Amino acid sequence: MTDTTTAGLSRRTLLSGAAFGLVAFSAAGGLAGCSSGGTAATISDTVAALPTYVPITKGPKPDLPGNDVVQPVYYSYPQDSELFTSVSGKVADGSKTSGFVVTYTAPPPADNSFLDYIGGLTNTEYDLTFVPGDSFDTKFATMTAGNDIPDIVEFLTFAMPPRFPQLLDAKFSDLSEYLSGDAVKDYPNLANIPTASWRSARINGKIYGVPEHRPPFGSVMVCRPDLIEQLTGAAPTPKDKDEFTELCRAVTDTKAGRYAIAGGGGSSGVDWSYDFIGATFGVPNQWKQSSGGTLTHKNETGAWLEMLSYIKKLWNLGIYHPDTPSLESAKAKTYINNGTVLMHLDGISALLDVTMPKGIVTGGIVPFGADGGKGANYQGTSSFSFAALKKTTPARIRSQLRLLDYLSAPFGSREAFTLTHGKKNVHHTGSGPDAVLTKTGEQMINASSLYRLAAGPQVLNTAVRIDEQLRQSHAWQVATQDMLVKNPVDGFYSPSATSTQSANQAFNSVCNDYVLGRTNLAAVKAGVKTWTAAAGDKMRKEYSEAMEKQG
Repeated sequence: MTDTTTAGLSRRTLLSGAAFGLVAFSAAGGLAGCSSGGTAATISDTVAALPTYVPITKGPKPDLPGNDVVQPVYYSYPQDSELFTSVSGKVADGSKTSGFVVTYTAPPPADNSFLDYIGGLTNTEYDLTFVPGDSFDTKFATMTAGNDIPDIVEFLTFAMPPRFPQLLDAKFSDLSEYLSGDAVKDYPNLANIPTASWRSARINGKIYGVPEHRPPFGSVMVCRPDLIEQLTGAAPTPKDKDEFTELCRAVTDTKAGRYAIAGGGGSSGVDWSYDFIGATFGVPNQWKQSSGGTLTHKNETGAWLEMLSYIKKLWNLGIYHPDTPSLESAKAKTYINNGTVLMHLDGISALLDVTMPKGIVTGGIVPFGADGGKGANYQGTSSFSFAALKKTTPARIRSQLRLLDYLSAPFGSREAFTLTHGKKNVHHTGSGPDAVLTKTGEQMINASSLYRLAAGPQVLNTAVRIDEQLRQSHAWQVATQDMLVKNPVDGFYSPSATSTQSANQAFNSVCNDYVLGRTNLAAVKAGVKTWTAAAGDKMRKEYSEAMEKQG
């Protein structure tokens, strides 16, 4: 199950970056105090092959099948008799393992029987620093500025620090020789992580960590299919922009206080569901590359202007909730739950919200082409974070990789069950689908954040059964798996990409003013030229150089 939206650094941070033209890994303004002892990194002339993907096929049969893109569904946890062993032999080397991880819950008690239990099974003692999401950037900067770096450090792929290639090169181990290509087969659970997730951990041509897997879908237009069908008599399956407009008009009733869409406001500007509507109009996923190799940013395309004009039309029709320019994500979720709004752009994990009132069903609008052609969906980083290892000896690296291999045990394995349920009669009672966490287990297991160091590929399964929600999420993934649009510069490094915040905000402001009727399209076109001169040309040159060198 994927992460829900959280305070501070969260999935919404990533979505905002995609919506407003921020380059993946840039997190402009984040960790500004971090110093890695250098300026722009030298672009590598070589690039390590991504780890070979070797899916594990053992274990219980899912209720709905998956693949390296679509998550399989398990309505309940398997019986003990169905579990298999994914790790054999000695795990770690017996020494202490320190770690630095983000958390969105209260930290576990200091006397942690769960970490002690897992430590005994993995032959190590865990000494983890749990950092709240809303202060992760500043504490990460403080940690990396000194020389007291833990053994394993979590890098958030949606909020990478400034000068991260230099930081990784200076203080963390290049894992390419251990994980690149077939070398990863020494760690079968790591080889079971889909290829797309590893791209976020390959920085400037080198593999620097083990990713925490997520499905590759960047975002989803979450909807209330139950209410839409009640109001229109049909499931929400628009096939072009005109059908989508009619759907929005049909469910909007301003007198009743009901609106089709809620966008979201924030410090970077307004998100008018850019990722969904932009993909509909053929706006690139950040950049597009011509057959001759020329890069064009989405802000510079005619499709961006078409999309803005369409959004302006919807705003003028009263389709958007009037609070959209300043609406917080948490409030939009409330509006979805109570039926005030019937669509809202969010991360795919929003479809698995176990806190929703009983009886409410959410689904996703399957993307479509504005002119009726094939839909598109932006591909995300396919990871939440990656675990980097500080520089150490080859023997120590192999030991830590064996540990991460254990922590990456797949769903349906005995190790995965242990990592989520702890010790029987201490952290849980019962077995298989009837296993229930004790009060001690509830206090310690999730809060211990071991899954932030490493975890198996995520599947669609929840502790609280929400079968229809799981089915809805799976159906959306199946329908959109062939629509994914990659960002061609993913995995390549542009030193200028981390210093574009000012230019991005200025451009976003012009676009927002146009939608709200405060300016005209000529101002947006002028804003494009200003943005290109201030940010686009620099990034284009640097990405092009990296792509030429690294292929």
